[in-house]
Amino acid sequence: MRIIVLLFVLTLTASAQRAALKAEDVAAGRQVFMTSCSGCHGLTGEGGRGPNLMTGRAVSRSTDEVLFNAIKFGLAGTDMPPTNLPDGKLWQVMAYVRALVAPAFEIPVEGDEKAGAAIYFGKGGCTKCHAIAGQGGLSGPDLTSIGHQRPLNLIREAVLDPARRIAPGYQRATLHLKSGQSLNGVLRDYTTYEYTLQDAKGDLHFVKATDVSDSRLLPGSPMPSNYKDSLTATERRDLIKFLTRQSARGAN
Repeated sequence: MRIIVLLFVLTLTASAQRAALKAEDVAAGRQVFMTSCSGCHGLTGEGGRGPNLMTGRAVSRSTDEVLFNAIKFGLAGTDMPPTNLPDGKLWQVMAYVRALVAPAFEIPVEGDEKAGAAIYFGKGGCTKCHAIAGQGGLSGPDLTSIGHQRPLNLIREAVLDPARRIAPGYQRATLHLKSGQSLNGVLRDYTTYEYTLQDAKGDLHFVKATDVSDSRLLPGSPMPSNYKDSLTATERRDLIKFLTRQSARGAN
């Protein structure tokens, strides 16, 4: 009996093992996930009827084999059902689920990094607000290590739908001062005693709360929201690829 069980386990493990992840596996897995898994786990993997896959520790702590088998056979005692997808498709879904939590730098991503750099420093206008290794603007988040700080999905979302999730300290705001002056920018910090606002030039303004007559948080993101129109699909892909490769740590 033990031999039969051992052979069964080895079979499951072998079925899940593949060559190193490829960019096309992650991209194809995303499409399968949208069709077969998003009904429970949400379009972005952030949960719905099923758990949040982006923040849950179960994904980040599981081996590829465990994830593969959970997707294929389901999880007893939960709402996670088994699937009849072929193993090749399951491997792609596993690759995408892994990409939901892993730093983007560690995940193979489709695109041309060099072409993406040209978009970033040129047509995309990203350096007006963002800096990489000290080169660029200061009014947006520093992107020097964005590839190690964010998973692929969040980088893609920031490019295509920047208003959906505003980074802490970068909410647009207007301060109306008792002197009659108004300040516009992003609210970097706020306490009972002081506002810290950064304007479009990158200059910081430290304003006493007692000097403010009215403060307003503004909807939307300072980042352009029209990249779906101003950049081609290939340009967007390449820009995202470039951003995912940014890491001060470099390759391990």
